[in-house]
Amino acid sequence: MKFILKEYVPICDEDIIKDIDSVAKQLNVSYLSISQYKQHGKYSQCAIQNHFGTWTKALALAGLRNERNSEDRKRIKDSEYLMDLKRVAKLMKSETVTLSNYEQFGKYPSGSFFQRFKTWDNALILAELQPTGLSLKRISEQECYNEIERIWRLLGKQPTSNDICRLSKYSLDTFKRRFGGWRNALSSFVEYINSNSEESDEVPTETAKNPIENSDKERIVEPAIQVRSAQKRTSRNINTKLRFKVLQRDHFRCCACGASPAKDPSVELHIDHIIPWSKGGETVMENLQTLCSKCNLGKSNME
Repeated sequence: MKFILKEYVPICDEDIIKDIDSVAKQLNVSYLSISQYKQHGKYSQCAIQNHFGTWTKALALAGLRNERNSEDRKRIKDSEYLMDLKRVAKLMKSETVTLSNYEQFGKYPSGSFFQRFKTWDNALILAELQPTGLSLKRISEQECYNEIERIWRLLGKQPTSNDICRLSKYSLDTFKRRFGGWRNALSSFVEYINSNSEESDEVPTETAKNPIENSDKERIVEPAIQVRSAQKRTSRNINTKLRFKVLQRDHFRCCACGASPAKDPSVELHIDHIIPWSKGGETVMENLQTLCSKCNLGKSNME
């Protein structure tokens, strides 16, 4: 019996789209993953890519959602996340995968790993890969807040992830590991600033190095407050939360000359006691003002 190769029947776009739609209806889903289609569809991933370029484009043409929502992500098994970590490690020929590496080559949102496994290193260990060794415990939440405040003050505006890459002493990955994403880090910082707690929030090792230092100098603006003759109730040090609120109130500009880092990157803003702390002035919003380094130094020279 002679073996005869079957005649080639070309696949048209419409056939693939109809099959994708049929599988979605069979599974009763509005988003269909490529792995689901592989199990139930009749065309190969290679054929789909040849016809449409990407899976998301094929989904859109089939009238389906082409992005996962939170419910779709819940249906993804932990093992699928871990397998994709292994895939990226193999692709990079490495025994570990950094967060930046995965965001470049992985197929799932990096934030989903934090929701599932709490830390990036936990996910790596479960995937039988080497942890990065970048522990969340090394850099505290407060230190992250202090750094966001420093960059925000330096720029005179809300920092972007690119600003963090250029100006921060911590990597962008540090904030992503701590908060699950840069946007989450900003949201957490805003919540922290808006919280009512008045407790000290400075990190001891950071306080001595903080470039914003108030001094006991003559006031520039006549304050509309009275100097308390009673024993002081506030510390001379200005914590991150109060410092940022003063900067916001003064629109990140020097109250004396109007200089702003948003207009001139060389401008450095300080927070100053209007009535010097040594002369009875308290560390409260009403007795604090934003000065640029030049005006702050000029105020010192007036003594």
